[in-house]
Amino acid sequence: MVEIYGIKLLDEIRFIELKSLLCANLPDGSVKKAAKFRFSAGAQRQIFGELMVRAIISSKFNFPNNQIMFEYSGNGKPYLKNNQDIHFNISHSGDWVVCAFAQNQVGVDVEKVRKVNFDIARRFFSAEEVSQLFSLPEKEQTDFFFDLWTFKESYLKALGTGLTKPLGSFTVRQTGKEIFLFEEKQKMNVFLKKFRLDKNHKLSVCSFEPEFSDEFKTLFIDDLLNMIQS
Repeated sequence: MVEIYGIKLLDEIRFIELKSLLCANLPDGSVKKAAKFRFSAGAQRQIFGELMVRAIISSKFNFPNNQIMFEYSGNGKPYLKNNQDIHFNISHSGDWVVCAFAQNQVGVDVEKVRKVNFDIARRFFSAEEVSQLFSLPEKEQTDFFFDLWTFKESYLKALGTGLTKPLGSFTVRQTGKEIFLFEEKQKMNVFLKKFRLDKNHKLSVCSFEPEFSDEFKTLFIDDLLNMIQS
């Protein structure tokens, strides 16, 4: 079953207070990477993303944190070293850092809803998606745009290809509550689900397994620290 977790960024003062405690649960390389960010939000996204994955692996799969090691695919997708049965993916945008866990390849994408330059849709979406987007009332177009964008990004992340695969080379089709993905008119054997975290953010998940948890699980800093086993 695909499970989705997330944590919200802290205000800067609170993050500074907790930063040393959080970093104590990360390897030196990760701490140095977070230190390169100029602003607090970037450092939080780096730290919270890895810390959340470590906490869930440690708690759910009974792995001591100090034995969790990551490697990266050629396109930069992280995976757990020496264990191919645990799949995860991380995304962040706006106030949220999220991750998805599954028994097969999985991709997740969260986006802060904001003003859209719809030339992006004309450039990157398939002809069918563009047609559907502009057939909608103007007030519905932004929501639809971010639904499509997060579906597409989560699919590419599940594949592990990144943007080496053009966004317009496949089409997401929504029929009621069902969501399908097509490449060259062939329906692909993937499963998609969307969540709305709050009025300002959208989240989509793509997996090669059909079962998703019904709810998004919000975590807090104390949860992460309690879940991690040294």
